Formats: sequence, C-alpha cells, structure tokens
Amino acid sequence: MELMYDNNCGPVARYSDAHLFLVLDILQRRGHIGRKGLMEDTGLGEGSTRGMLKVLKDWKWVEIKQTGVFITEFGRQSFEKFKMRYTDVLNVNYAEGKYQQGIIIEGVAYKVTNGMEQRDLAVRNGATGAATFVMRDDRVIFPKNWDVDKNDPRFAEEIRAAGMKNEDVLILVDSNDANRLRVMAAAVGLAMR
Repeated sequence: MELMYDNNCGPVARYSDAHLFLVLDILQRRGHIGRKGLMEDTGLGEGSTRGMLKVLKDWKWVEIKQTGVFITEFGRQSFEKFKMRYTDVLNVNYAEGKYQQGIIIEGVAYKVTNGMEQRDLAVRNGATGAATFVMRDDRVIFPKNWDVDKNDPRFAEEIRAAGMKNEDVLILVDSNDANRLRVMAAAVGLAMR
C-alpha cells in the first residue's frame, strides 16, 4: 500500500488515539521502552512512532531519553483518568476470531443497550467482532438480559476476579489479526468514554 502524502508535511500519520492509549499502557506496565520496541508493540512504522512520541512529549505525558521512552507523573495521572484497562479475561464461547483482547471500562454500563454498537465499532476498527458484558446490581449480564452468573458462573467469576465492578463494562474484542488487537480494543473503549 502506498502512503498518502501531504505536500507540506510528508506522510500522513498512521496512528490514532487508541495507539496513544496503548503506548501509555505499555509505559505504565514496563516503566520504559525503546522506540524500536514501541514500533513492534504498536505495529506502527518509524515515522508514525516518532510523530506519536512527539505529540506525547509535547503534552508532557512522556520523556524521551537515550535509554528509552518513560511515562511522566503527569502522564500517569492522565492515563488513570481514562478509567479503562486491558484484561486477560478471555472466552472462546463469545468470540468468532482466533484471538481476543479484553478491556474493562469503568462506570459506563448505562451506555450499553444491547452490545451491538460496541460490536459494530470493533468491526469498523478491523475486528471480527466483540462481546460486551456489563455488571448491574452485582450481576454480570450479556446484554440485553442473559445472566452470565446463572448461565456461565465460572466465566462470571473470572470477570469479577479481573476487577470488574458494578456499572463497569467488559468488552472482548476478537480478531484474526493478533498484532492490532489491543489497538482495536482501545478504540472501542475510548469511544465509550
């Protein structure tokens, strides 16, 4: 695929807000990482990675040193305000794709009606599909009203163990493309914020 060029600025950036979230998550967990490692973890090229890091540095969310990229304290505080996190809760009974990535978004259960909007957004971002779970009145529900506690209690327990609380949402995004899965999940989560 040939990159589109802006005559004044060079190649069009190939990163999104979801990539920014992913980078902050990586830095939050690892402490620091080199640019090459970020390229591998995000699936972005060198130019997009440099552009993304420049934005994060301008926002004072990261520091770039010879030893790598580090998240700042302001970056940590900003990241925590997203109130969402990746989780390893997976269940092939709710997925079509070969790979899954879970993401928990805090306090947004009121935004979910039947889960189709989240699935459609995941598909628009390249996923095979997505399954949405909400916790209401201490019950894990697969919208609209399938009671996971009653029908799949072991999975409901896994969801709780991952830290899901009342009014939180868990979205399991599935895809046959493992490399972009975390970006797809972040895109769906950010759309709910």
